[in-house]
Amino acid sequence: MKLLKNHKIRVEKVKDFAGKNKVFVITMIVAAVFLLFNFVIQPAQKSQSEQETAITEEIEDEVATSVESWRFYFIDVIILVAGGGFCTVMILRQRRKTREELK
Repeated sequence: MKLLKNHKIRVEKVKDFAGKNKVFVITMIVAAVFLLFNFVIQPAQKSQSEQETAITEEIEDEVATSVESWRFYFIDVIILVAGGGFCTVMILRQRRKTREELK
């Protein structure tokens, strides 16, 4: 019974979230449909392009040997630190909010 009660509480929370954040829900539905559509269409396109792939693989091998290896630039470090810092701050805020709700 406890699991059923907890499940009902979680379902209610999800319904409340979806009711308050309709733009988010619509965006997630569109993204899911887009990913599903690509998953279904991609195998059909793959069979058509197999002949072209054999030709382009030879060209790509020649180009790949002449391309310089990937480099890690300083701006990459700045972006990683800024993104990681932002995510950390948001996680800490959410934890604090959760603690306040539990009190």
